[in-house]
Amino acid sequence: MAKKLAPTEKRIVLPGVSWQQFETLLDELGQNRTARLTYDRNKLEMMTPLEEHERCSRLIESLILMVADEVDVQINSIGSVLLKRADLGCVAQPDSSYYLTEKVRLLNRAELDLSQTPPPDIVVEVAITKSSLNKFAIYAALGLPEVWQYWTTIGDNVLKGNLLIYQLQNGQYVECLTSPTFLFLPAKRVLEFLDQSDKIGLAQALMVFRSWIQEQRSLNI
Repeated sequence: MAKKLAPTEKRIVLPGVSWQQFETLLDELGQNRTARLTYDRNKLEMMTPLEEHERCSRLIESLILMVADEVDVQINSIGSVLLKRADLGCVAQPDSSYYLTEKVRLLNRAELDLSQTPPPDIVVEVAITKSSLNKFAIYAALGLPEVWQYWTTIGDNVLKGNLLIYQLQNGQYVECLTSPTFLFLPAKRVLEFLDQSDKIGLAQALMVFRSWIQEQRSLNI
């Protein structure tokens, strides 16, 4: 019997799409679209995420919100919104974006014009399939200061991937061992949290992680 192929995320790339055509497509798709959109100088990529993709994103968001709460840092999650710069002809849609400030006003509740608003302080991208566009070049053009990228593949366990944390320095992304925002938090500890979430459940994993943060803070007093 032939081995059943694992499902994979679908990516469609459309060349020769003008900015006006892109805006028209956004109106047609509406705010309840499920596809993640990336646009770079007349080239549009549309990706439909799998449930495994969304699960990874939700777990990482749970961790980030809990960390911010534990260290008493104000954080505002704006979800997976379009980050746009019409003047640069580029758009990105990370899986989640966060401001360490008061709430920002979203355009049409689904878009953020970064020519009018500062970029989010942290964005998270889950990558199960490789994009055909240079995402980091787009992120750099948008001025996103901190990017978490979780790489994984569809298989027995999508939570057995790899997390890389990058900081924007002089227009280029440099990999960091720890989060520039949460300096006590190494990427490998986030991976341990994802693994624990799978083994003992999210609620218990968050309790373990909170205890770990408290221990790290006590060591740095």
